[in-house]
Amino acid sequence: MTAILRASRLVTPLAAVEDAAVVIEGGLIQAVGRRDEVRVPDGAREEDFGDAVLAPGYVDVHVHGGGGFDLMRGDAEAITGTARHLARHGVTSFLATTVTAPWASTLETVEKLAEAGAEIHLEGPFLSRLRRGVHPEAELLPPTLERLEALWDRSRGRIRAVTMAPELQGAPEFIAAASARGICVSMGHSDATLAEARAGMAAGARHVTHIFNAMRPLHQREPGLLGLALSEPDLSAEIIADGVHVAPELTGMFLRLKAPGKAVLVSDGISASGCGDGDYDMGGLRVTVAAGCCRHNGALAGSLLTLDQAVRNAMRFGGLSLREAVRLATLNPAQLAGWETKGRLAAGMDADVLVLSHSGMVQAVFKGGERVG
Repeated sequence: MTAILRASRLVTPLAAVEDAAVVIEGGLIQAVGRRDEVRVPDGAREEDFGDAVLAPGYVDVHVHGGGGFDLMRGDAEAITGTARHLARHGVTSFLATTVTAPWASTLETVEKLAEAGAEIHLEGPFLSRLRRGVHPEAELLPPTLERLEALWDRSRGRIRAVTMAPELQGAPEFIAAASARGICVSMGHSDATLAEARAGMAAGARHVTHIFNAMRPLHQREPGLLGLALSEPDLSAEIIADGVHVAPELTGMFLRLKAPGKAVLVSDGISASGCGDGDYDMGGLRVTVAAGCCRHNGALAGSLLTLDQAVRNAMRFGGLSLREAVRLATLNPAQLAGWETKGRLAAGMDADVLVLSHSGMVQAVFKGGERVG
């Protein structure tokens, strides 16, 4: 059945449409425009959301779980449970993100995730020992073409992104081979110098994982990966905009430097997101949640952030409009993941649509034209 969603405003997010309507049929968007310009087919089901804003569904390219579910389990229950939690916060598409684990366990996890239909962001095991965060040091490995081939085969080609340290031995060859497969190589958990980061970018890396966190600090004579991420216009970067991982003032600076096209909002959310204080599992690590923070042995371990809150924080910390902030959680991450039919409201795109208040509160969520939140 054809459905018509109406609201006072719509953000594509590249443009805004007033007094707007979206026509949906067969899980796809058929038309977008002003309500007096959009033809209404006979028998169409209409929903009018009044003084609200229609926007694309959010895309989270870095999330480990939520609602009590840990994606390192790899099974369909973990994926669907996480998806339900994320949908409550406007996320209609996500990359199931791993953490460093024993090699055999990593291969098993990516295989199970692929079998369950997930697409994958591999965070580890190809990380710097010095900047590993809570990733277990004993399980870190150097990147090799053989390991890439094993991951690719076991994942059935469903790896969309890999976070790795570009300074590791064998990294340039790994980056080039992964990029040739269409994988987005993201530099992170890295102690790279500026020269090493530039070499990674030259090999094909095009993104930076949770900027400011788990990387060499900025120095006036050795800016490192952080300096490259802030200054290089062709390099995108993601940020955990919770005001905990990065100070609001630095978050605002980052958004002014990298928005609109190269800034990406991520949650880095873990199983504890949406569950309250207590002890939780993160890929085999015991994580304690208290006072709004997740920690393992005193170090930050993922986050409790949701992407709808990240959008509102981007508005507050960076002075962005709702449309500008929505882009950082829709079009930009969708392009990063290579999802050509997500992240925009336009004819032919997936009918993943949010109904938001003008302050960014989620009021309704549609995925494939069906209401899921």
